[in-house]
Amino acid sequence: MKLLLVLSVVATVAFASVNAAPRLTGGSNTVPGQFPAAVSIHSPDFLHCGGTILNRQHVLTAGECVMHSTTFTLINPFWLRVIAGDVNLVSASIRREVRNVTHLFVHPNYNRLTGNNNLAVIRVNTMFPEFHNTIEPALINTRILADNTQCQFAGWGAQTNAPGAQLVPFQRFVTAPIISTAQCNAANVHANRVLSTMLCAGSIAASTDTVCQGNIGGGLYCNGQLTGVLSFGITCATANNPGVYIDVRQYRAWIDSQFTRTDNPAPGWAPNPL
Repeated sequence: MKLLLVLSVVATVAFASVNAAPRLTGGSNTVPGQFPAAVSIHSPDFLHCGGTILNRQHVLTAGECVMHSTTFTLINPFWLRVIAGDVNLVSASIRREVRNVTHLFVHPNYNRLTGNNNLAVIRVNTMFPEFHNTIEPALINTRILADNTQCQFAGWGAQTNAPGAQLVPFQRFVTAPIISTAQCNAANVHANRVLSTMLCAGSIAASTDTVCQGNIGGGLYCNGQLTGVLSFGITCATANNPGVYIDVRQYRAWIDSQFTRTDNPAPGWAPNPL
């Protein structure tokens, strides 16, 4: 399908094409402006990731969202579209802002095998509006949070994990409390995959309110501030698989340094190690 198709058609096909892969189970519908930094990232093959607006021209997401799924190298930034300011991806509102992407900056030490440093900064072609009712850059958390801190994650997708569950176009959110690294690294949970640069949030027990496929790169908000970027732990509604997030607080210097970069990594670039 050509990139020249209007966005509303792209969004409709995207939902139809991933009917068997729900993205968010349970939760509640958001209202416009409730998560003003949250964006939806789309590519021509309709793979979907979440992201968070950092400033008027940059979005934070997961490194894997901008890497080719088979060659594990950087994709062409012109493949991507960023949708901001809207909670309904199919029926566009007057609040919607759509941007093309010009630059992709993946953390140079992103490791696809461990998920370490799974971050990327996206630069869009045109700045987001400075004053907008439903678009606002996120504040970044700077504090170490106590276990059981109540956080929230917002994304798009199905309300259940049943086979063939119908996807809904509305953004929904779930509550995801912080879980201790020790609990998450238990042998029957993530078995020591959660590194010191990561956070664990959600539920170890089976829960109807969980983050699922399609939300990688989306933001975890604690006390109203961006705290994590979803990296793995997305088997919907099953026990022993809570969400694991990159701890944004520890990457603030690297994130800020991407805003002034003048180079443009070419498609095919790969991090070290690959």
